[in-house]
Amino acid sequence: MKRGLPLAYPGMRIGLFGGSFDPAHEGHAHVAETALKRLGLDKVWWLVSPQNPLKPQSSPYEHRLASARAQARGAKMEVTDLEQQLGCAYTYQTLRALKRLYPGVRFILIMGADNLKHFRKWRRWRELAGAVPVAVVARPGVSARERLSARPGWTFLNARHHPHASTAIRARKRAAVAKPRRK
Repeated sequence: MKRGLPLAYPGMRIGLFGGSFDPAHEGHAHVAETALKRLGLDKVWWLVSPQNPLKPQSSPYEHRLASARAQARGAKMEVTDLEQQLGCAYTYQTLRALKRLYPGVRFILIMGADNLKHFRKWRRWRELAGAVPVAVVARPGVSARERLSARPGWTFLNARHHPHASTAIRARKRAAVAKPRRK
């Protein structure tokens, strides 16, 4: 096993929670904590993506990694740079590598329901959908139709909705920077 990779042992149940985390916020923590508790996971690994191929250029990687660390609370939450270390640009690549590196570990992919809208745009989404169990946690603004688009065998976790979203946080920051200052 490579140095610096998180520890895991055969039989462990580890949730994989990937994203740009640009910035990470309480909504992300809510999704990770809901999956941890409701699925009885041993750990949740936050996989901070070096650059999400479906999104415009992200903030600097170290800033996003730091914001994820600030939100991932507790011994069972582990923020990782696995995708960067392994040179993985796509989730299916990450899963292949992790299954090879950690035989016997049971991985569960965790996502907020807001990701369902674009899931079929993910590279090799069909392979990914069948590679590991997938847990989808309820998020505000996701319709019942989108919930029903989850694949057979996936778990949809209804939970209280948390209103925070990275898109809105970035928009507020841009507006604050653009706002002229009074003298």
